[in-house]
Amino acid sequence: MIRYTTYTILFTIIFCFSGRAQDLSERTISRPGVSIKKYLVYLPDKYRRRSTQRWPVLFFLHGKGERGDDLNKARIAGVPEILQHDLPFILIVPQCKLTAPAWELPSLDSLYEDVKRSLRIDTNRVYLTGLSMGGYGTWIWASAHPERFAAIVPIAGYGLSRINPCGMRALPIQTFHNTDDPTIKVNETRKIVHAVKACGSTQIYYKESPTGGHDAWTRVYKDPALFTWLSGQKK
Repeated sequence: MIRYTTYTILFTIIFCFSGRAQDLSERTISRPGVSIKKYLVYLPDKYRRRSTQRWPVLFFLHGKGERGDDLNKARIAGVPEILQHDLPFILIVPQCKLTAPAWELPSLDSLYEDVKRSLRIDTNRVYLTGLSMGGYGTWIWASAHPERFAAIVPIAGYGLSRINPCGMRALPIQTFHNTDDPTIKVNETRKIVHAVKACGSTQIYYKESPTGGHDAWTRVYKDPALFTWLSGQKK
């Protein structure tokens, strides 16, 4: 009986995850850049039924460990937590190539144009989030194109030397880091937050948790309040 129950639970978990994974279709970027060739797309259930409606879009940038040429790796960290919610967004999950050390702007810009061209997106409601190396990607992309995004959520990121903090002073931002992060020191986010605030920003919210190590994203993405907040942001 114990063995049967264990197999039943395991089958249920695998079935549920597989069902969610099927919601993510794979695409190849029309103009591949140095860091991006393929990406995943999640479409809300009503996207196909409402043929003229334009939808908000959420870009998610993964961390260093999910780089490669196998898109299944891009389905792991962060994405399962995001897909636990009934998202009113199109979700875009690019994969950074293993040959690229980090996200770079020309590839991200090419991705944006590809999504804009191929999907019905509401360009006034474009959101961006990422974790670790994806937090870095979030900061540099938003800094380069603050006019493109309605709100951003960088988590456990870095990159002050590569960004223009004053360019983001009017951008709604929520950012998170753990004090005891051994991988990317918490001071990386502290310095960016201080720089953006010094430019006059009143729309940046920073939460620092004392424990949790490098994983500052699981509890953030599991909280439906984040997605409620994102839904309320519009250019």
